[in-house]
Amino acid sequence: MLAQAAHQHGYRVVVLTGGAKDTPAGSVAEIEICAGFDDPTGVERFLAEADVVTWEFENVDPALADAAAEAGVPVRPSGAIIADAQDREREKHALARAGVAVAPWRPASDLDGLRAAVDALGLPVIAKAARFGYDGKGQARIDAVEEIDDAWARLGGERLVVESVIPFERELSVVVARGVDGAIVDHGVMENHHVDHILDTTHVPAGIEPERADEARAMARRIAEAWDLVGVLCVELFDTGHGFLVNEVAPRPHNSGHCTIEAAASSQFEQQLRAVAGLPLGDGDCRPAAMVQLLGDLWHDGEPSWVEVLRDPAIHLHLYGKTEPRPGRKMGHLTCVGDNAADTLQRAVDARVALSGR
Repeated sequence: MLAQAAHQHGYRVVVLTGGAKDTPAGSVAEIEICAGFDDPTGVERFLAEADVVTWEFENVDPALADAAAEAGVPVRPSGAIIADAQDREREKHALARAGVAVAPWRPASDLDGLRAAVDALGLPVIAKAARFGYDGKGQARIDAVEEIDDAWARLGGERLVVESVIPFERELSVVVARGVDGAIVDHGVMENHHVDHILDTTHVPAGIEPERADEARAMARRIAEAWDLVGVLCVELFDTGHGFLVNEVAPRPHNSGHCTIEAAASSQFEQQLRAVAGLPLGDGDCRPAAMVQLLGDLWHDGEPSWVEVLRDPAIHLHLYGKTEPRPGRKMGHLTCVGDNAADTLQRAVDARVALSGR
């Protein structure tokens, strides 16, 4: 989707895949380099083709940014931001420096440290692998002291971040873009619903008062400024009813921002392109819209009948070009834009039900 936005603006795209071949991005790029992120030859070839580097995924060795600096190629967002975002402990410290609130937490590097963290925070807690977790992977909820040893074993004896379980009214996100000149644009506040730790639906605007939405937007902008971001950043928030807590951040376009393709004059992908290429940012204001995720489970009886989806003329279908559907794998999404967020969400959900019966 970023490559499509780049092409619209006359840019050519080169993709470093990490080793995979015929990737979704590579299929629409001019050049696909099928090499590991730590492959010196592949990285050298990639940087020789690139005028500027950006990221689709934060779980990449940030040493790539050092190699780019040596080659004189700008990296946006910076390698330092990527390093913070891929390590939950570093991320917590970086968010504290930005002056935003997070859930009470403690680090744990061994089993005794996990026990001490539980003792300090009280139960229940969520223990999370400090590095490379996403979609609920690398996490374990602990509700009783007797579960501590099992949680440590299930998480593979890795360094952890342990967080208090926070009761919340809703999950929110703000996708914000910041340009080379320091200009900041956001897409408003999205309201999200997860199933089995995977984003299931998003609608915009969120069902909160305008002044509270302004507060959430201000938190995202504060992080972007404090981190000297150039690019796009998604800030995920818990609305506790008494205030907002930052859950985590992603320095890239985010699933919850996919509805911006139809809902905003400049989508999150266009904003990423504009920011990293040094162009002025576009208009990010969103019309009421909703997104529902299409997971690989829908393919259990073969390719779904997209005719059923497109019977509603307000529904937009996006498939990612992934060739191997698996349960829980994000294969695409549906969006709907209209005059009312609740109505667009219902129409998008109904369209997905027509595919699956659920």
